[in-house]
Amino acid sequence: ISHYYYSKMHIVFVLILCVLGAFLITYKGKGKWESRLSNLAGYCAFGIASLPTKFKGFRPPEYAGNQYLELCKPVTDFWGSVHFGFAGALFACFVIFCLYFFQKPDDDYTGEELKKFNKRKRLYKICGWVIIVSIAMIGILNFIIEPEEVGLFVYSTFIFETTSMCAFGIAWLVKGSAALKKVPVIRNLIQPLR
Repeated sequence: ISHYYYSKMHIVFVLILCVLGAFLITYKGKGKWESRLSNLAGYCAFGIASLPTKFKGFRPPEYAGNQYLELCKPVTDFWGSVHFGFAGALFACFVIFCLYFFQKPDDDYTGEELKKFNKRKRLYKICGWVIIVSIAMIGILNFIIEPEEVGLFVYSTFIFETTSMCAFGIAWLVKGSAALKKVPVIRNLIQPLR
């Protein structure tokens, strides 16, 4: 996903990361540790937006004409590693949200509400594990198969980053759905869980 920095979607990519970062920093969770984790995730999103990944691997050589943004100096290995550090920390924050903070009940549930909360907990766990497996697959496939190769695994990083982001998005939307459950469309979507 970070290679969008070099594409025609550069401004949209950076804008989305900045909005995500601002949202996470302004989010005050149920406690000080959730708020601190949210702040850390927000700063990581700003770090990803501020420090581009290396151009290497942007597109196969035959698509080099697709490049939109050309930097004055190429990104060094050090700054590319810092970018990946921010991305890894952001995904780690997402895992902690799904597997720890989202598991805590918002209220004292009983009866049918408790059953629905337990369904939500299972969903949060599934989302957390999808993120973990996706990030592990990125590491495994990048060490086994070179990103420049043409074939099935050329876009594996993009695919697994996307599955990670979608999993966190689903978990976040379900967690925040209590505030929106009176909206008819939302109510119909989350009825089994809320």
